[in-house]
Amino acid sequence: MWNRGARRRIGPSAYNFKSDETGMVSQARLGAVVVSHDSAEDLPACLTALEAADGLGRILVVDNASRDGSAERARAMSAEVVEEEVNSGFSGGCNRGFRELASSVDHLAVLNPDVEVSPDCLARCVQALEEDPHLAAVAPRLMRTDGQTVDSVGQVLHPLTFEVRDRGYGRPMTAELLETRSVLAPCGALAVFRRAALEETSDGPGPWAGHFFCFWEDLELGWRLRNRGWSIHTCPDAVAMHRRGGGADEGTGPLRWRRPPELEACVLTNRWMTLIRHLHPLDLAPRAPLLLLWDPAMVAAAVLRRPAVISHVKRRWPLVLAEWRGRRRFPRRRMNELI
Repeated sequence: MWNRGARRRIGPSAYNFKSDETGMVSQARLGAVVVSHDSAEDLPACLTALEAADGLGRILVVDNASRDGSAERARAMSAEVVEEEVNSGFSGGCNRGFRELASSVDHLAVLNPDVEVSPDCLARCVQALEEDPHLAAVAPRLMRTDGQTVDSVGQVLHPLTFEVRDRGYGRPMTAELLETRSVLAPCGALAVFRRAALEETSDGPGPWAGHFFCFWEDLELGWRLRNRGWSIHTCPDAVAMHRRGGGADEGTGPLRWRRPPELEACVLTNRWMTLIRHLHPLDLAPRAPLLLLWDPAMVAAAVLRRPAVISHVKRRWPLVLAEWRGRRRFPRRRMNELI
């Protein structure tokens, strides 16, 4: 674990600088949005790490109708806080944060409250964005709390089932994961975006698909950016710690099995909406027979474990149908063009 302390000023050797309209050299503006819901236990460590982060300007906590004093805890640490009257999910919180900060930043970091950034993590991400104007976002290297186990170094899709895969998830670090490479999306637990790219691909109330609530919203946004011609790369030298599993019950097995039924319904329906939005027909065709077995099996397994899942899927089904009716809204590229 890294040492925490007061925020350090960084010089040109550690951070990229650019010229503005007047020809004066200025530092790229970076802001951070922490989306919180009943996160009072996690926020102090998260905000302390952000306060020590190189090059970070505004820090905004978007509190999604917490009942545990999260907003008060953040304000006690002098964080800027906005409170939502209802829980709008991670995607809604990100959109609110984007609307609040967009006019004052060039780059935006969004993160979960169970993430702690190393002091140079965000600055390294911004440096990568400044060096490559085609990059919409970068994916830092997320590690588990033991410091040895990888949590995510960017997201890709399984080549047959199109399930989300966090690169390195649950495994020790390897040389391959330390190489910068193209990915479909950064993990939503911590991602750093170019504001201009988010503005270009905004979807209704903001860049994130608000009706997704949570899960798959990170992969969907990354895929949408990639389909619009932007690139997304990993930034393995930018390191943060992610506790992973907030809101899940204790136990073994996939986290989706240990979350409330309404959230497992989000996992299922948001997957379908993402594939409807972005999957190219030529990529779907050879995999259709497998997917026609895979997805019903996932639903059946979920309902057998917890029958309440089916009622939540039914409530979200109109959203899936709406995506199907509007499926031609988004450009699509073949998977082999993206990764």
